[in-house]
Formats: sequence, structure tokens, C-alpha cells
Amino acid sequence: MGGRGCTGKHHLHCHRRGGDRNSHRHDISTGEPGRLADRHDNDPNRSIGRRSSGGPRTHRCNALHPPKLNRGSERSPSMTQKKQWATVFLAVALSLLCGMVVAEEASLDWIYETEGTVRGVSISADGGAVAAGGDDGKVTLLGREGEVLWEKKAQASVNSVSVAPNGSAVGAASSDNHVYLYDIDGEARWSYLLPGRGFAVAVADGGAYVAAGSSDDRVYLFDGERKILWKSVTGDDVLSTSITPNGSLIAAGSADDRVYLFDTSGKLLWSRGVFGDALGVSCSPDGRYIAAGTSEGRAYLFSRDGEILWEFRTGGSVTSVSAADGARSVGTGSLDKTFSVLDQNGQTTLTGETGAAIRAVALTSDGLTLVTGSGDSMVRAYTIATVEPTEKTPTTIPPPPTTTEEPTPTTGALAISSNPPGAAVYMDNLLVGKTPVTVPDLEPGNYTVSLELEGYETWSGEFLVQTGTTVMVNGTLTAHPETTQTQAGTPFPIIAFLGTVLAAAIIGLKKEH
Repeated sequence: MGGRGCTGKHHLHCHRRGGDRNSHRHDISTGEPGRLADRHDNDPNRSIGRRSSGGPRTHRCNALHPPKLNRGSERSPSMTQKKQWATVFLAVALSLLCGMVVAEEASLDWIYETEGTVRGVSISADGGAVAAGGDDGKVTLLGREGEVLWEKKAQASVNSVSVAPNGSAVGAASSDNHVYLYDIDGEARWSYLLPGRGFAVAVADGGAYVAAGSSDDRVYLFDGERKILWKSVTGDDVLSTSITPNGSLIAAGSADDRVYLFDTSGKLLWSRGVFGDALGVSCSPDGRYIAAGTSEGRAYLFSRDGEILWEFRTGGSVTSVSAADGARSVGTGSLDKTFSVLDQNGQTTLTGETGAAIRAVALTSDGLTLVTGSGDSMVRAYTIATVEPTEKTPTTIPPPPTTTEEPTPTTGALAISSNPPGAAVYMDNLLVGKTPVTVPDLEPGNYTVSLELEGYETWSGEFLVQTGTTVMVNGTLTAHPETTQTQAGTPFPIIAFLGTVLAAAIIGLKKEH
């Protein structure tokens, strides 16, 4: 399973369904408007795993600086010399049911330091091979313990990497406009020169299928011999791709604020609008779910049919997502320096912080190993374990000594329904779901709501959202009118003509008399 980070496009346009792009500029390297990021956003205080020669370690690297816990917490204590575990906590309870608390925790297995920002990471289904690529222009394959198996050099930043689920092939996409495919032993199978920069790559079926995304706004599907099986144009740069292990489904995320799903023949199954550039996409190995992350700090989970199942928000652009089999776990990485793991229902089971903007994440198909790549040049691997539920002892909690005021709400919501139900809901021309649906956390202001249902006229209205309130919206849809005819089925133009002739005849008779 693979993930990728946001890459070298410096100017992204806001794009809305049926609307025009505006002149807003956004740098996905930083998540901030109007400023280009330093190409190497390393932390000068880190000195993990350097050899005396100055090159990266070529064996297992233990963490001298374990990741921070949730903001404001203390760091983990040091572990034994044999194996330094930096235990990150992590966890947010899945549920509080019958006094039982369920959560997950992660142990940091190893860290490998590259020579530049890590833009992409990927891991084989069994966790035995980890690929990394970034601003050092290298494709690096690491083993299960973080040891270097081989390195290959591109001519520019490597924006995305992908290990075939069975671990037999490795793909890479680079700003040198090339897509590369290697055997697992590092022998080059082929490379292809794209019309634009290579932003995304995904490998399936041992390299029999390679999906790629480019700054020429296109999604490509190659076969194992470098032949283009098909290509499809989107509305802007294709920033992310993902493919199921058998190559049956290909997902793509574009800077046109849309997620696309294709089948092997190139047929577009659906596309969905999202809030922000789709920086990361990931198909679950079973093909039942598609995860996506955007520059507006949101992660989504879609069904195979394109229905939004849940949405998750972070404090920064979601640069990468990775879905385990059956979406039992969905990993996210964000520019706010945090990674999260969510369950199939969108509940956070684990969260951690690396101390640097996270550009890429990847989960094994069983969801038990997580790899991250970040702006401090580090690749980190974690083992995820479920914390056994513990029964809470009932206690009597005394009332607080002082009354704490409730925080003042800063957002509002729209509760949208329709008659009949099941209409697609668009807010300011962005699809947000189907009726009935409640859209929370809206900034105060006016919003245009449109409802669309096949066989009915489009319904729309403008609504003012105020802080601390939920505005109820109920649209009654009108069926499309059928073409009307006059009685006996005589078309109206013929009746009008006959009426004119009759009137002329009557006038003529009057003149004769």
C-alpha cells in the first residue's frame, strides 16, 4: 500500500463545479498561500543515523528523538539499548461502551534519514519492503528492519513511489518528467517520458499495471511493457493515483478539486467534488472503498459507488492517505505534523506527531504497520497494536469547584432535507452528500444550496448561517413538466393558423355586405 505527499506544483487554482477558476494562488509544498517552501525543510537539530562519511545509514536506525506525543504531552522515556522503542501514544477512544475503552497505540520500530524532504512512501502488503522518494532525487528501497536494499537516482525530485502489493516491483514518478519501473532487486524494467512532471504512480499485479499522474492534467495506465493502455484528461494537474492489487480500479486525485474512479478499460465510473486539491487517494485492496485527502485539511472515505461515508478534518493540508483492506484502518498524514489512523466509521483510533510536516503515509493491507515520510528527511516505521479493552471502575466524581463557561461557538450548520429525499446536495457548487444531510462547522455567511434529483427540476436557495445555530433547509422538488398539447392532440401552431384563416374569411364577408 502506498501514499504520496504534495509535490512541486506551486500555483493551484480554486475550481468549482460548473464555475471558473479564480486567481487564488496556493503552494501545496507548505499549505500556505503566497509563499514558496524551502526545498529542504530539515530540522538542523536532528542528527539521527548519520555515518562518519556523512551519508545515510544503510542499516537499521534507532530513534534518538522519538516523535512527540499529542500536543503538550511529555516525550516517552528512553528504552533498552537492545531496541529503543519510542512509544507514541496515540489514541483516541473508539467508544465508551459499558465502561470499556478501545484504542490503539504505535511503537516506533526504526527511522531512516534521507538527504531531503520525503515526498512519497509505500509498503508491500506483508511489510517486507518499504520504498521512499523525495527531494534528494533518489528512489530508495528499505527492508523490514529499515536496512537499505538499493538506491536509484532520478534527475529531479521523486514525488511518488509505489511497491507492488506482492513486493515484486517498484514504481516512481519524478519531476524529471519520467515514470520508472524497477524489479524488486533494483534492475530497471522501463522508464517513460511524460509530457509534464510525474506527480503520482501506483503499481499493481507485479508491475503488469502502472497508473501515473502528471502535470499535463492526465491519468495514464501502462501495461508491464510500457504500453499506454489509456489516458484520461482531468481539469488540472493529477496529483495522486492509486490502483487495486489486481488492477481492476484506478483512483486519481486532481488539483481541479475532484476525485476520479476508473476501471481497467479507462471507463470513468464516477468523479466527486471535494473541498480543495485532492493531494492523496488510496483504494482499499478489496476495492470496496476509496480514501482521499485534500489541501483544505479534509480526509474522505467513499464507497465503491462514490457515496461519501465520512469526512475527517485536521489542522493542515492532508497530503497523503492510505486505506487497509476493507478500510478497517485508514491512515492520514498532514502538514500540521500529525498522522492519524481512523476506523471504517471515521472514528480516530490513533494519532501521533513527528515534529515535521508529514508528506506521505502508507499502511500494510492488514493495517498493522504504518510508514511515514516527512519534511525532516525521515522515513519512520511503526507497529500498530490494539490496546486490550479495560473495564473502568465506577467512581463518584464530585462537582467542579468552579463553574466553567461553555466555549463560545464560532460556526453554524445547515440541516438539509428534500421532498422526495435522496437528492444530491451542492453547497456553492460543491457536492456535500444526499438528503437528508447535516453540514456542520460552517463559517458564518451566505451559502447557496442546490438540490438535484433525476426527473425533477433543480431547486436552489440562499441561506444565512450564523454562529451557534443550525438552519433548517427543506426543498420541495418539482417534477419536470411534460410537453402539453391541445385537446384531441392538435398542435397549437395548426390551431393558430386555422383561427387566422377563419378570421380573414369573416372580415371578407363583412366587406361584401
